[in-house]
Amino acid sequence: MRTSPSPSVSAPSPRHHLRAFGIASGLALVAALVTVLLCVRAENRYIHSFADEFGDLKLQGVALQKTAFTQSDLLVIYGSSELLSSVHGKEGAFFEEYPTGFRAFPVGKQGAASLPIMQKIASLGRYVEGRKVAFTISPGYFLSEKANVDYYDGNFSALQATEFAFSTHLSADLKRTAARRMIQYPETLDGNWTLDFGVRRLAGGSFLDSALYAAVWPLGKFANLVGRSQDHIEAGLKIAENTEERNPKPHRILRLNWKEILRKTSVKVKMQRPPMPPLLTKRPRGARDADFLRILKDADEWEDFELLLRTLKEMHADALLLSMPLHGTELEMTGVSAEARKAYGAELNRLAEKYGVQLVYFSQYENDPTFFADNSDHPSERAWMLFNKVLDDFYHQPQKSRK
Repeated sequence: MRTSPSPSVSAPSPRHHLRAFGIASGLALVAALVTVLLCVRAENRYIHSFADEFGDLKLQGVALQKTAFTQSDLLVIYGSSELLSSVHGKEGAFFEEYPTGFRAFPVGKQGAASLPIMQKIASLGRYVEGRKVAFTISPGYFLSEKANVDYYDGNFSALQATEFAFSTHLSADLKRTAARRMIQYPETLDGNWTLDFGVRRLAGGSFLDSALYAAVWPLGKFANLVGRSQDHIEAGLKIAENTEERNPKPHRILRLNWKEILRKTSVKVKMQRPPMPPLLTKRPRGARDADFLRILKDADEWEDFELLLRTLKEMHADALLLSMPLHGTELEMTGVSAEARKAYGAELNRLAEKYGVQLVYFSQYENDPTFFADNSDHPSERAWMLFNKVLDDFYHQPQKSRK
């Protein structure tokens, strides 16, 4: 008896596999988008809890800094190690409970000079436009011809640098000039082919460089998208892990008697602070003027500082610069005269005026030891109170009109 052959089972069509892959990819994309949106919502709700933090998520990312600029009761302040000091009366603690309706949102790390701060600002795009932002300036960065490589490496963020390199809100000339500074630190570009290639093409400036930059542009924008999404997710996870008080402090809008606050702080500092020990040897007045002026003129920091100011202008930010004075007494002892020291303030004022940025330079305190917390550029409690007064006035003054 013959049996009929069993019907053969046909193999699945390749189209079925493609359809299944497409559906799975679509669902994964939707899930990722929903996750990012939920993280963005959490950032907006809990951004105030990051005001007094200095972790890498806040300093090296873009999500939290962008969100801070969207909050009308936060004033973002960029700076260096002075923002992390333990001096009483520092801006973060002084404004913590919103004494006049706002809170400071400091972003800083030791060695944060102008070039990495410029990249932070550039990475934020439209979020900075028309917003108030303040900067504390350390004169010490301008008193060395070459920028400290370790400081730059320690403050470098590949995410922020990639956002800058493939941005659309900055002029080609500004990006080319900044890129030429960035490639002087090749170690920070190693291992990131897209960033390295993009920055070097920007720095080149030839027709071929421009063509190759245009060719890698889509890859750079995709890298930004991935990096931004990861940054939002990490911020969301950080918020979820923090089970302690995450809501902002209650607003307490008071009228501060600044005259009395500054008077009490001045008396307190003068009574409590022992005088800094003088240098053992004193050189003749003006003996080091020539060297001082040469180093000051040739300092890399001036180029980087101007890049920062150009970025602020092109992004239409309403910016304030606060600069500590030079250590007048100490420089005088080492042979740098008061006349030579004026060159620092003169150049600061020239650049601030050129780019339309407000500047407050506390040069009148350069011989006042109570204005310094140490032999570096760190403000004392008295200095911070004066800084706070300027920050308070800046926050409440009318918004600068765009030109």
